[in-house]
This record gives sequence, structure tokens and C-alpha cells, in this order.
Amino acid sequence: MKLSFVGDVRLISDRTATPGALPSSPFDRVQPLLGDPDVLSGNLECFFTHDLTNEQGHWKHAKVLRADPAMCSTLVDAGFDVVNLANNHIMDGGPYGLEETIQTLDRHRLPWMGAGRSFHEAVAPTLVERQGKVIAFLSAGDNSHDYAASDGPGVAPMEPFDDLLARTRQASKSADLVVVQLHADLEFSEAPAPYRVRLSRQLIDHGAHLVIQHHPHVVQGVEEYGGGLIAYSLGNFVFNVHGNSYQSGYPEARYGWILSVDVDHGAEGPRVRGWNMEPVWIAEDHRPEPPSPERREEALVEFRRRCDLLKNDRAIRRAWRHRSWREARYHALMAYYKTRRGKPLAAMGDLIDLPLRPRNRHWILGFLGLSR
Repeated sequence: MKLSFVGDVRLISDRTATPGALPSSPFDRVQPLLGDPDVLSGNLECFFTHDLTNEQGHWKHAKVLRADPAMCSTLVDAGFDVVNLANNHIMDGGPYGLEETIQTLDRHRLPWMGAGRSFHEAVAPTLVERQGKVIAFLSAGDNSHDYAASDGPGVAPMEPFDDLLARTRQASKSADLVVVQLHADLEFSEAPAPYRVRLSRQLIDHGAHLVIQHHPHVVQGVEEYGGGLIAYSLGNFVFNVHGNSYQSGYPEARYGWILSVDVDHGAEGPRVRGWNMEPVWIAEDHRPEPPSPERREEALVEFRRRCDLLKNDRAIRRAWRHRSWREARYHALMAYYKTRRGKPLAAMGDLIDLPLRPRNRHWILGFLGLSR
């Protein structure tokens, strides 16, 4: 059985297309690289809405990641079989945006996981059957402000970790293959945080066979562990990187990745037989295309270096400490600039809020040298 995965997919309409025409696919140029796996999955880093200008006033902020529902057909046509919704942008349009996203995916019969109208729906595994085998897909994110409640919409929570591990163990009892996707950690990091390495390996120990991750916008290493496979970040895939001041300072954000995994089902259960990472280049229209031979080799050399980091716990901690210092410096500068603009109370509020978010506590500990 072959399963393929890509990272962050922000569906972007072709502004040069004729009004009313069928949407052009952002995946056309890399369709041969995607191939025809038994399962293709990606992280849907946007919500669907007909209200593209926020006339109804449901957006969380002015720079939300949204897409016309007509773009959903490009996912189906490209061969996607299941999409992850547990990320920090699926709730950009509030409960209304999530509802329209779910209805759009259901209308196109495209399975999804990781978010829902309630906690129960958000954490429930999505089951896909291939070759007579049942594959359970679970996902979770670390953006606590968007966590689903018992009676409210949101994303599946990554914390507490014990609950996620328990959900994984439960899924393994009724499925032949378990895939867990995580959307977490600091962006633009060359290595995962130490806590995420531990959690990923624990997920394998608790019954997951593949642990696939995204959010950092850049690639991180892949490792085999306990008969399974962990991909720490697949980076971008379809994303507005060109001209994006937030990402333009990170050249590696211009590369996307396709992870292909071959799984054998034997008497002792599924095992990873082999895997491959193939880079793509995100063009100036924000769509992936095959890279030049020089770019491809450059990307693979850097990817192998990041895989090697995973073999050295000290190197992981050193990279994490450096990244934590950068994050602390960023928040300090933001507070300084707000104070300069005459908003000292807002600046103080931002700093007080930092340790209240679970995702921030990890890098704060890293900044203090207390992370292990």
C-alpha cells in the first residue's frame, strides 16, 4: 500500500482566469509527481466561504486564509482522499467558516479530520478503507485558542498529550493502520522541539504507524522509529510565499515536499517498507512545480542534513534553544513597538498572555534553558 502526504495547502484562485470559468488547479504542474497512491492527504490551511470580502463580519482578523468553495473540486481532481483541518487557520472564519468548510468537503465527498462542530466530532478518527484494510486518520493542533469544546466548534487539541496518546491507542484497536497528523511547534525551525520528538515517538509506541506533521512552513527531518515513520514537517505546498514579507526571509519556505510511504501488511501487522521525499518548487504564482535539477539537489542536501539532526539529541536541543531565543526576541520587539505607538497596556497584555497558551510554554522553557 502506498500513502502520500503533502504539507500546507492554501487554495489560491487564479486571478487571470476568465470570470465564471471552472477554477484552474494549483496542482496541475506537479500531478505527475503526486502520482496515483492508494491514499493522498494534505493539510488544508484555509477555510471555505462564499463571503470572500467579510460582508457578514465573521472573520477573526483582516488577513484570514480563505478560499472559494469552488476550489474544493481541485483537491478532488488532484486525487486527495482525506484532508487535515487541525490547524491554526481553519477557524479564521469562526464557526460559520468551519461549518461552510465541512459542508463543502462533504458535498464533494472528501473525508476530513481534526476539527468539528464539537469536541467529539473534532477528535473522532476518520476511517478510510483501501485494499481491504481500514486506515484510521487522527489529527490535532496546538493552537489552544481554537480548541473545540464539548458543545462548541474548533480543532482537536494536542494537549494534554496523554489524551492524544489514549485516542491513538483506541484507534489502533479497530484499524489496520493508524496515521496521526500534528500541526504544531514554532515556524521556520530547522529541527522539531524536543517535546515534539518525544511525543511523536510515544505516538508510535501507542499504536500509530505514521506520524505526519506540518506548520513550520519549512521541511524538517524524517526518521524511522519502532517499525513506523515520523515526518516532523512537510513544509509548504500551495502557499503565497512570493511577496510574503513574513516568509520571504526563509528561502527554504519556497520548497514544498511530497512524502511517499510504502507499507506492507504482514502477519505481525503493518510495517514501513520504504519511503521517499520529493521536493517541489513554489513558483511566483504560489503554485508548486517540478524544481530545476540544481534546486532539487540543493533541497535534498539540506533535507538530509535535517534528518541527521534527529540522530543527535544535543543538536536538537541546541537548535531548539536558538529558535526559542529568536522567538523571545520577536515578542520583546513587538511589545517595544506597541509601547512606542502609545499602547503600553496592549503590549503588557500580550506579554502576560504568552505563558497562558500551552504552545508558548515550550519555547519559554527553551529560552530559559529548562527544556529537555
